[in-house]
Amino acid sequence: MTEKQWLRSADAEAMNRFYGERLTERKARLLMLAACRRHPGPLAHADVRPILDLLVSHYADPRAFDAPFTGRHLSGPYRKIERHASATDNGPERGLAFGLVAAAEPVSMMRRLKEDFEYLVFSCLHDIAVGVTEDRNTKKESKAQASLVREVIGNPFRLVALDPAWLSDTVVSLARQVHGTEDFGSMPILADALQDTGCEDEAVLTHCRDPKQSHVRGCWVLDLILAATADSVPAQTPKRKGPATRRQKGRT
Repeated sequence: MTEKQWLRSADAEAMNRFYGERLTERKARLLMLAACRRHPGPLAHADVRPILDLLVSHYADPRAFDAPFTGRHLSGPYRKIERHASATDNGPERGLAFGLVAAAEPVSMMRRLKEDFEYLVFSCLHDIAVGVTEDRNTKKESKAQASLVREVIGNPFRLVALDPAWLSDTVVSLARQVHGTEDFGSMPILADALQDTGCEDEAVLTHCRDPKQSHVRGCWVLDLILAATADSVPAQTPKRKGPATRRQKGRT
């Protein structure tokens, strides 16, 4: 995939095939979470909400920037969403349920099944797109998902190096506030604050000010700032731990 193709692509699964080996856990899970939350209705189900809330809260604290999504407290809610997905009839609710199964799969289960985040993202995006599309024409949903991929990943062909001078108290405070509250209406204000520090990076400023840009938790500009101020900074290109074992279709 070329840079031009990446910037214009409406095929989220193709973008994931290109970039998936480089996904960190944080980026993968926030991308999947954003894809699920595009369709909030079925996510209010009593069997779905607990694992969704755990995912949202897990990534609410920027000081624990890339903490693995794992632990015994996940087993009950995760089994519940698995049962719910299997028992749900075909349609949007089933697709979203299986998408959330992928998004919330604990690290311990990933290791046991020899899965990686490229596979989980594929499974999540595929199941949601097929589930919410009655005529099986997934182009519209895939286009929206492709926009989410660019929102979370940015442009992998032109990586932005953060200048420490940009990390003023105002910039850091705004970034943490927007991330924590998910009130993305303040993104243009963040751009102004960045520019006040001397930031003239066109990609950063344009991303913050673009009125057509939909933002989600995991936004690459916010993560650029939060990563530099968090207690731990995630590796950008983790080593691949082996091929995914199930790659040809989703779980539905």
